[in-house]
Amino acid sequence: MKSKILIISVLASFLITGFTAGDVSAQNHDEERRLSISVFGGTTLTNDVFRLGPIGSVEVDNQNKALFGASLMYALTPAFSVEFLTQYMQFENGSAALNEYESTVLDFSFRTNYNLNHILGLNRISPNVAPYITLGAGLYYFDYERVNTQSNMTFSDTGFQLVALAGAGFNFRVSNGIDLFAQYDFRITPDNVVANTLRTNPNIDKKTVTYGSLFGGLRFHFGQREARHMSWRPAPMDLYEDDFNRLMALHTRMDDLERQLAAQGEDMSGIEARTSALEGRADNHEGRIGELERKFAEMEQTMRDRERERDTRTTMTVDERGLTQVLADGHYVQVFAGLTLEQAQRVRQTMISQLQGVVDNPAQMVLITQRRQFYEVRVGVFNRFPETANVLRTAQGTFSDAFVVTFPRPAHLSSQYQDIRRTN
Repeated sequence: MKSKILIISVLASFLITGFTAGDVSAQNHDEERRLSISVFGGTTLTNDVFRLGPIGSVEVDNQNKALFGASLMYALTPAFSVEFLTQYMQFENGSAALNEYESTVLDFSFRTNYNLNHILGLNRISPNVAPYITLGAGLYYFDYERVNTQSNMTFSDTGFQLVALAGAGFNFRVSNGIDLFAQYDFRITPDNVVANTLRTNPNIDKKTVTYGSLFGGLRFHFGQREARHMSWRPAPMDLYEDDFNRLMALHTRMDDLERQLAAQGEDMSGIEARTSALEGRADNHEGRIGELERKFAEMEQTMRDRERERDTRTTMTVDERGLTQVLADGHYVQVFAGLTLEQAQRVRQTMISQLQGVVDNPAQMVLITQRRQFYEVRVGVFNRFPETANVLRTAQGTFSDAFVVTFPRPAHLSSQYQDIRRTN
């Protein structure tokens, strides 16, 4: 009875310790993984010599047999988690003595696990190894069968029995979602129903029996891909007075550096403002220079066009009648087309009078050409259309049907202008 009270007291104290340690380190870590499922396998450990040793005893010589099981665990805090575990085990004696027995046990236990990394700060040594201890209690179902080798009599029994346990193990972090673990459990039960040794008086022979198990497996954590399990959260570090003084000295130094940076920033702001003003003035000068260069280029182009027009006009000579059959390529303003030369000459004289002050040499630019039976009066030649448009407006003041014609003429009209030759 005293042993049962002691087990319950120790279990309650560890529960309180787990919740307290978790509350101290609790922060906003909503995305951490909490729910885990484990699968494992191992062996039972029994010994008939060391009744309360770390291996355990079932009071008779027993063989170590394979075991396997699974568990569901939920982390309440980084330091404390609860687990429901089920385990399948077998026991049988190791020598064919007077009695041979075999027991099958299905164990159900509720456990509390304590992460020593957070309780003792051990993860400062290795961030991927987490030692832990476990305490718990449960119920196991047993199916027992014993054969007396002399009388060949068989005895069997089934039932449930309470069990208390304690254990320790290590978690090894493989990834955010998987841990590898190894664990040792030490169980104590108030009645040796596992071996069910011969009893002359069942009420007197009942005794507390211990046995152990060693197993390992994989623990799978459920949650977001990038999140770790809560138990792998780094443990908070203790802050001592010397550490605090160093932090305050660093804080003061950082304040001084921030003030220096702020002063340098103001100086840099002034330099940047002056630089921006200079750049603005430089951009203004560049814009003005660009505008002057553009106007100068236009003037040069105009001079080249006029020189080209003047050179072209010198090649288009007219006789005393104002007649020519050679036209240079370019734009012309056509003002008249008639059947007699006299009509064309009168129109030519009218245009020469109207173009005084508009073009440099109207007498040389107003031309009469004969195309088939028609005499046509044109003004040209012009290389740029704006100058052509200026003369067109002047001509339309008298000859409203004046229009612009360009040489060379399109290919489909070339036969109609075969009487007119080109200079280039």
